[in-house]
Amino acid sequence: MGILALLVFIAVTVVLNVGFKRDIAESLLAALLAISLFGGTDAPRLLWDSVVEAAQSEVTFAGMAFVFMGIIVQSTGLIDRLISILNSIFGRLRGGAAYVSTLGSAMIGLIAGNTAGNAATVGSVTIPWMKQTGWSKERAATLLAGNSGLGVALPPNSTMFIILALPAAAGASASSTYVALACAGGWAVLYRMLLVFAWTRMDKVPATPKSDRSSFADAMRAGWRSPLIFIGIIIPVVLTIGPLAEWLKSDARIGGDGVKAISIIVWVPILITIIALLEGANRIRQNNAHFRVQLLRDAPQFATVGISLFSALAAAKVMESLDVGPQLSGWLDSLDLPRALMVALVCALVIVVATPLSSTATAAAIGAPAVAALTAVGADPTLAIIVVLLCTSTEGASPPVGAPIYLSAAIAEANPTKMFVPLIVYFVVPMLLLAWIAGMGWLPVYIPG
Repeated sequence: MGILALLVFIAVTVVLNVGFKRDIAESLLAALLAISLFGGTDAPRLLWDSVVEAAQSEVTFAGMAFVFMGIIVQSTGLIDRLISILNSIFGRLRGGAAYVSTLGSAMIGLIAGNTAGNAATVGSVTIPWMKQTGWSKERAATLLAGNSGLGVALPPNSTMFIILALPAAAGASASSTYVALACAGGWAVLYRMLLVFAWTRMDKVPATPKSDRSSFADAMRAGWRSPLIFIGIIIPVVLTIGPLAEWLKSDARIGGDGVKAISIIVWVPILITIIALLEGANRIRQNNAHFRVQLLRDAPQFATVGISLFSALAAAKVMESLDVGPQLSGWLDSLDLPRALMVALVCALVIVVATPLSSTATAAAIGAPAVAALTAVGADPTLAIIVVLLCTSTEGASPPVGAPIYLSAAIAEANPTKMFVPLIVYFVVPMLLLAWIAGMGWLPVYIPG
């Protein structure tokens, strides 16, 4: 039933949204109700449990919080002043904002593997900047959602450690996997940088004209307080990752549970909103009517983003309860294919499962049979883990479920359905090919002995 539920979920969403032109939030909600019926007489309890878990998810709250944050930073003018500073530095480079966005996602990925957190953290600054420097809102949101998976494609991340804990991965060490994933992830970053270069030419994104760029000194003089927005990003990161986090974990009054309770994707929009309100308080007082109008104009976004994220997360829980992972695992174990076909099948299967599930849930569900299947056809155990991780990194870019899609669309005020095909073409398929090349042993990846 799990596999059939997965197919039905995708089919209902696509048919309603694309075929009948229904809103994506409505389509996802209908798909959730459809797959809950696979629970039979247990369907009401299954649906209720999934709804409760989705309603309590921090991602659901974060999606709406980032919508509100976006309204505030635009209304106060903070983002305009920050972009003026950034533009004075990088504006002379064509598509400069997109390069910074990609490298920013990679840097965040090296310290935090959460795809939604990656999109939210980087997008809060770079999406408005991209829009103001010639990028369309859909292209900006697509790049951010596609880059969100770098948190899984680069070490360290929880998905990597879940797979390393599996018996099938006994032949690989944590250190060798770390180095190999850093190498493979580097190829993923390089591909994205080349993609930005190509998009810059395809979309004819210009360098910012010199006449439209303030000097760095002038930009800083007018908006020196606007970089305070980064404090809203730095504080949650420093408190949860690094030396300070380790010290807090050792403190008996806080401990590991206390640090773990600090959510980056929850606190980033809250802190940035507070900073923007303080930094732009005078502007709000001087133009209070405009501020109220913008709030009312953008209010419908809360419903679209909230319902879309809620439905996607609830559906993932339903399919997890229907054992979609174990069912796919049993089928994979029964096959006997040559290496090229087995690697291709494993890559495709992992990406399909990672569409409704998170990368960690995907690793837990089919990580063991995927690694075992790859090693059985001659792949090095460490390389097999790398292949699975590269495929699960598509989690945030796989429509119609990936939370980063809707977070990115909310920040950019874009239509998420217009991002679906570009995400598949420019991010999902290329990562499948990159993983397949790696699985065949043709991608230069250093694996320590």
